[in-house]
Amino acid sequence: MKWRRLVGVTVAMAATVAVAASATACSSDGGKSGDAKTIRVMAAASLVDVMKPLNSAYGDEHDGAKVQLDTGASSALVQKLKSGAKADVLITADTETMDKAVKDGLAKDPVVIATNKLVIVVPKGNPGKVTGLDFFTKEGNRAVICASEVPCGRAAERAIAAIGGTPHPISRAVDVRNALGTVTSGEADAALVYATDAASAGDKVETIEIPNAPVVQYPASALTDAGKDYVDLLTSDKGKKILADAGFGAP
Repeated sequence: MKWRRLVGVTVAMAATVAVAASATACSSDGGKSGDAKTIRVMAAASLVDVMKPLNSAYGDEHDGAKVQLDTGASSALVQKLKSGAKADVLITADTETMDKAVKDGLAKDPVVIATNKLVIVVPKGNPGKVTGLDFFTKEGNRAVICASEVPCGRAAERAIAAIGGTPHPISRAVDVRNALGTVTSGEADAALVYATDAASAGDKVETIEIPNAPVVQYPASALTDAGKDYVDLLTSDKGKKILADAGFGAP
C-alpha cells in the first residue's frame, strides 16, 4: 500500500471512555435539535493520553461536538469493526494492522499522523539490574512484552531478533498500557513499551533506550464522512503540535 506521508512536527485493558467537549447530551446521529454531534473514534491504546487534548480541540472547532473514544490493542479494535461495531475514525499503532483493515474493507485512504519508538521500562531503582534487550531473552527473568498479534508485540519481537535473541517473557500483555502496568505495579522487572507510554508513567519508572529501536507509525482512517473532519484535525498544524507535545514523532 502506498502511504501518504505528512511533513510536520507532531494502554491496562481496552477501555471505552466518553470524552465530552460539551455538557449537552447527544446521540451519534446528532441527537435532538440543538444538540452537539457525537463522533466515535477507535484509537490504539498508546494514544489514550493524547486523545484528551485532541478531542478537546475537536470540540472547540466543531461547536461543542463530543468524541466517544474506544481505546485498546489495534488488532482488537479492528476485530470489533469486523464484528459489527460502528466508528467514524480508526487509528492504529502500525501500518500492518491498518493494511489488514483496508484489505478487509473496514478502512480506506489511511494517512500516517505520527511515529513512536520502543523503549525498555523498569521500576524506579531498576531492581532487576536490567541493562538491555538481552534481559528479555533469558528464561526466568521477570520480563513482559506485548502479545504477538498487537503492534507493540511485533515491534518487541523485531527488536529482540535484531540482537539474535528469542523472547522469553513471563507473560504477554494484551496491549502496551497493560505491559507498562506490570512494571508500575511491581509485577515485572522490565517491559517493552513505547516512549510516550514510558513518559506517561513519570517517576514510577526508569527508561532504558534501545539502540536502533524499532519505529512504529500511526495511520488514521476516516471510516465515515463524519470522521473526515477529525482526521483533518490530526493532520493540521494544531493536531501535529498536540501530538508532538505528547512526545510523538513526526510522520
